[in-house]
Amino acid sequence: MQIRALAFLLVCPFFPACQQGPEPAQSVMAAIGVPAVTDSVQTIPAPDWATVGVIFRSDDGGLTWQDVSAGLPQNMSISSVFIAGEDVYLGTGKGLYRGSAGTATPVWQKDFFINQHISNISSGRGGPFLSSYGNGFFQEMPGTGVCSPMHNELTDKQIRTVLEMPNGALLVASDRGIYKSADHGKNWKLVYADGLILDLVLSGDVLVAGGSKGVLRSTDGGEHWENVLNEHILAKRTTSVQGKFVTILGTEDPSVLEHEGITNRLRISDDGGKTWHRMERAMLPIQGAYDMDYRLAQTHDIYDIVQVGEYLLCSFDTGIYRSADQGKTWEPVLPTRENRVLANLKVSGKIVYALAGGGC
Repeated sequence: MQIRALAFLLVCPFFPACQQGPEPAQSVMAAIGVPAVTDSVQTIPAPDWATVGVIFRSDDGGLTWQDVSAGLPQNMSISSVFIAGEDVYLGTGKGLYRGSAGTATPVWQKDFFINQHISNISSGRGGPFLSSYGNGFFQEMPGTGVCSPMHNELTDKQIRTVLEMPNGALLVASDRGIYKSADHGKNWKLVYADGLILDLVLSGDVLVAGGSKGVLRSTDGGEHWENVLNEHILAKRTTSVQGKFVTILGTEDPSVLEHEGITNRLRISDDGGKTWHRMERAMLPIQGAYDMDYRLAQTHDIYDIVQVGEYLLCSFDTGIYRSADQGKTWEPVLPTRENRVLANLKVSGKIVYALAGGGC
């Protein structure tokens, strides 16, 4: 704590989001949701606030799992998990929590520099980006707990996620579309303005984005976008698995459900996002969940699919399944508990975290 406090004092004069004691700066901090405290991190008292079943961890590629929820406030809603070096971050409805990724049972601590709902955490070369839906986004300086607002010149605060390109350019997904900054947030331009974007994924020199109009693709750093997959439902989860782009299309539209009786479709691209096709029925764990079109039935929702070394992990409403043979066969490894769907998966090496929540 002394080292963190010292680092905090050294960097505070240069960051508007810093806490500098009972000075007028506190009113500025309050305006951006940063409470007036002297220490950036406080250990959570585990016994009275302990909850279970909201976050699980696997250290062996998803084969076995341990509930690591102890020490988090009761009825905690976790939106995202992010692993950076020895730290694991939790974005929650009550702010940012962190623990050590190097220990099997993290001791969760609350970061008091951000007192807002953290809806998403994404990677940044200068520290992770913290999206607070409706409030913009921030970047944390590693090892300090200090967060700097990145949205001052961005009028749209409905931020879903942030992607930093290899050249340092920033892409931001929002309810309106996609924004780009070439100068680390000093200036922004709207490069796509045709609806909600949830995910931004980079593989090689190809970008894909998933949202309300399906899947978009860009090959010029996000300057221009083309629609490459539009089945008139939401691309609610878009990612990269085994070097291929994968998207989960889903809807709760009663008119679509009435005619098709489905909530999800899984699509994969083998050619860098140019064309998309149905993932083969044999590559998914619940065979009985599909009709003749290989679509997921309403009774079996799919939430996430990730690669962990040589394994695949797939999150269904019934639990998490693992494949050791590229999807030919699957085994259940973590069942759903107390109707808490393990909707979101995050991977770092062979360490995997699974979050209970509403999913994509």
